[in-house]
Amino acid sequence: MIATITKQPGETLRPAVAFSGNASIAAIRAVTVTARGLVPGAPALVASATVSGGVVTLALSGGGDGERYAVTVRADDLGGQTLESEIEVVVLESSWATPDGGAGWLPIAAFVKRFTLDEVVRMTDLDGSGRIDRDLLVGALVDAQAIAESHIASRYALPLATVPRILEMAVGDLARARLYPRGAPEGIADQAKAAMALLVRIQDGKATLGLPAAAAPIETASDTPIVIAPGRRAYPDGLDGY
Repeated sequence: MIATITKQPGETLRPAVAFSGNASIAAIRAVTVTARGLVPGAPALVASATVSGGVVTLALSGGGDGERYAVTVRADDLGGQTLESEIEVVVLESSWATPDGGAGWLPIAAFVKRFTLDEVVRMTDLDGSGRIDRDLLVGALVDAQAIAESHIASRYALPLATVPRILEMAVGDLARARLYPRGAPEGIADQAKAAMALLVRIQDGKATLGLPAAAAPIETASDTPIVIAPGRRAYPDGLDGY
């Protein structure tokens, strides 16, 4: 089974490479990278490998958003046998922003990790390109976060300094359901309904986010009484004879 990892275009990952039988590696023969061709003109993924203590570690950098790359490592084990291992690298720009410039609560990589790459591609790949339609996915995430914000705004000051895991889960479940325009399957719809019920409980004060007290708006009552005294009429004679 080929392992799949995700990375952002600007980050460098250093994953270990597993070989059959957990073989101990003595030397690296070659590292090759092949782009799947999902994004024409995508930058190359740069890969190099080192071996230490019998373990091979890759250094992966670059790549283009939405592209997928096959990285193949050929190496010799301590017995002189040449082995080969392949991993798939999916490059995703994980961050996104709301229309007003606010930060997205649930990174795309976290959404993909929770619901699997295959499902997210299946839900968003309307043109058969084999990759995630970023605009479609971000649109669903924006809508889901807007729903969540509208429910918690009366209890907590926005923007949140930190986003509790429970809100990330709610946004994920709502966004996932919104990616089924003809109606989400029963289990997915049930999760979205549960997320909405949770947001309503937070709005009603029946559930809390576990945020620091300072993150919630504080209502204070003044000890100074407000006195309303009757005033004099501007024209005591009622403008008699005018």
